[in-house]
This record gives sequence, C-alpha cells and structure tokens, in this order.
Amino acid sequence: MNTLKLLIIAGIFISQSLLYSQVISMDFPHFAGKSYEFILFQGDKQEKVIEGKIPDDGKFTLVVPKQYVPYQGMSRWLITNSEDGGGLDMVISGRDFSVSCQESKPNDTNIIYSGNAEVAELRDLYKRQQEIIMRYTSMQQAMKSFDRTDKNFHVFEQESREQEASFKKFQQEIKQNPDYAKMFLSMVNITMGIGTELSDDEKVRGRNIADYIVEEINWDALYTSGHWSTIISSWVDIHTRVLHDDNSFVNEFIKLTDKINDKKLYKDFARITAYYLTQQGRDALISVIAPYVISSGKIDDYEGSLSAYKMGAVGTQAPDLILKEYIGSVDAHNYKLTTLKSNDMADKIYKKTLLIFYESGCGPCENLLQQLPGKYEDIRSKGVRLISVSADKDESVFSNTSKKFLWKENYCDYEGIRGINFKNYGVAGTPTLVLIEPDGKIVAKTASLDDLLKNL
Repeated sequence: MNTLKLLIIAGIFISQSLLYSQVISMDFPHFAGKSYEFILFQGDKQEKVIEGKIPDDGKFTLVVPKQYVPYQGMSRWLITNSEDGGGLDMVISGRDFSVSCQESKPNDTNIIYSGNAEVAELRDLYKRQQEIIMRYTSMQQAMKSFDRTDKNFHVFEQESREQEASFKKFQQEIKQNPDYAKMFLSMVNITMGIGTELSDDEKVRGRNIADYIVEEINWDALYTSGHWSTIISSWVDIHTRVLHDDNSFVNEFIKLTDKINDKKLYKDFARITAYYLTQQGRDALISVIAPYVISSGKIDDYEGSLSAYKMGAVGTQAPDLILKEYIGSVDAHNYKLTTLKSNDMADKIYKKTLLIFYESGCGPCENLLQQLPGKYEDIRSKGVRLISVSADKDESVFSNTSKKFLWKENYCDYEGIRGINFKNYGVAGTPTLVLIEPDGKIVAKTASLDDLLKNL
C-alpha cells in the first residue's frame, strides 16, 4: 500500500474519531494530584463516565464517551480525595470547550469558560428573571398589606400587572431561541413552581406548568438535565393534588405517550409516573392509563414499578396468593406452600376479600394499621374477609406487629417487597389495599382507607 493511501486512510480515521468525541479541556493547577470523577446525567441516574487524577501542571481533558456524543445537558466534575470536596456543575451544549481557574478557591468570578457561552448566558437569564419575580413578589405582598380601598393599592396592583407582562415577554424571548441554557432555565423554574406566567392563583400556576410540560418541554434535554424525576413527579402532583382532574391527566398522559418516541425515555417516564401514583394510592389511575402504556409497544419488560401496569390492575382477575407458612423458626427453612386461588378467596362465606399489603415501621402503614381497628367491625359487617401480607424481613418484627391485628390471616415470606405476592399484585409501595370480588376480580386498589370504605 503506498504512502498516499495510508495518509488518506489515516485522515478518514482521524475525521471519524473527531466526529465521535466531545472534549472539555480543564486547567486547575491548584488541584494537582487530586483524584476526580466526571458524571453525566441520565434520567434520575448520575453515570460516572471518567475517573482520573489531575497531573502536576493541572491540565487534563474530560472526553465524553462516544455513546453520549453529541451530549447536551448537565455534567458534574467532582474532586474525590479531599476533605474539602469541591467540584463543578457544568452545562454542556454539545460542543467542545475549555474551563480554567488559576486560583486556589474557584468561584463564579474566577472560573473562565472558553467556547461555552451558555454558562454566562444562563447566569444572565437567571438574574433578569429574578429581578422580575422579586418585583412581582414585593407588589403581591404590598397588596396583601393594604385594603383595596387604599389609594396605594391600585399602584401596587398596576406594578404587579406590569411585572406579569414583563415576565411573559421574557418567556417569549426564551421560546424564540431555545438553546440549552434557555431550556435548562425553564426546567429549573418548574422545580420551583414557576411556569411561563406569573400568578398568585395555585390552580392557574399548576395548569400553566402542566401545559408547558406536555406541550413545550424537550424530553431529550430533560433526560440529561438532572431534573428528570423531579419534573415528572411535579406533573403528577399538579394533577393529583392541585387540579384534581383525572380526565385531564389521562389525556395528557396519552399525548406524552405519543410524543416521547425514545423507548428508553418512555420506559423511564412510565416507571416514574407509576411510582408516584402508587405512592399516592392512585392505582385506579394506573389502571386507566395501563392500556396506553402496553399498546405503545415501547416497553419490553415490566419490572419494579412498571409491574403496576400489568399486574393486579383494577378490573383484572386477581392473581392467586402464594402463602408460605413456616414450621418453627424461619432460620430452619422448613415451610409449606399453599395456593389460595382468587376466585376461592370469598369461600362462599364472604362477599369480598381485602388484601392488606404493608411493612412494619413504614409511616403510612403505621397510620393505616392504627385506623383499621376502629373500622374493623364495620368492614367485617359488610362480609369482607381480611388477609394481610407483610413485607417484613425479620421474624420478630412481623410477629410483634401482626399479633396486634384483630383478623387472624397474616402472612409473610420474609422476602420484602420483592416477595412473590407483592410482585404478582404489582405492589411497588406500601401500604396497598386490594379489594376483590367473589369471582376474583379486583374492584379497588388504593393506599387510602377512606377510598376503600367508599368502595364498600
């Protein structure tokens, strides 16, 4: 092979390498000898992609692994072998850049970014926004301090409206050129309860933020922002705690199912949504959106919180209970297994069956277990069979808790929340109450005793 061909091949190789690399040049001479980690954000995970040691001259490079290139999002550089710690959160806009600091104590004034204007842009945007919000908040507080008939009240009211208009104009400016700094600022705003409009009405703010999340937010950018799960949980909370509009939630969930095309992102979105709905005892909502999740074809396995979409959903046939009864001590591993079929639970005696999934020491579980004795006779009078399934892993803990129960059917396999019955019923959090008809159909799944009593 001649020299010309070798040069051409080498040139192609170098070009391809450059295409698949993203480099941050670092210069921190006062930190020579310190070890460090470089972290990229992926959903609610912080993935450590580089470990290294700063050389004597303080100059080194952070190379974004090719599977993330071009990376656009937040990163974290951490000093790992220093009592004082230290590090830097950096916006990465998809291009190479350099960061340097010649001082022993880095701060916003002495850290210099070259080739990354978005860091300075983000600071400027945040400062401008805060000035508007501070003036608006001051006017709102002043209006609360004066009676509407006071001559100054309308002055404060007018200024408040002007700040609302200024903020709206500021948000429109951001929308016109949505580089990463502007997108990131909007995401941070949501975590603080700030949308694209200022209002002192909680429902108006909630509706505005929900609309932005569904209609405007860039989900790829959100995934690398470090605020992924916070914003998804905020969206769930807005619907369940502020707007109280289940139809709106379902419609928005359907929109997002169509909008989020990346399977990895959609799976994580569905997982976090299920997790927070389960924590709030809103399993009925999970049952409504489950068909859209399953038919999307974007999820291959339903492990963990995702199991709530397939297992133990309202309206489905309840799974059989696998009951493990130990003979003697748990340590002896001597037990017998009994299968209680869902359509035999009522056993021609009861009208319904209530399964109580709990864990000793869990705050909400303790509250539930304190409430149940006062409602026990009422529940029993309606022909309900009570069966509790514990996530305890310690024999004495389970024994001390269950011996106080007024009902006698209490079971524990000491495998925690990973136990077979928790898995089969899609129970991702405790407490969970499952109400079952004599034919084995699940009619209610909730964390709230009040909700359960309504179903009875």
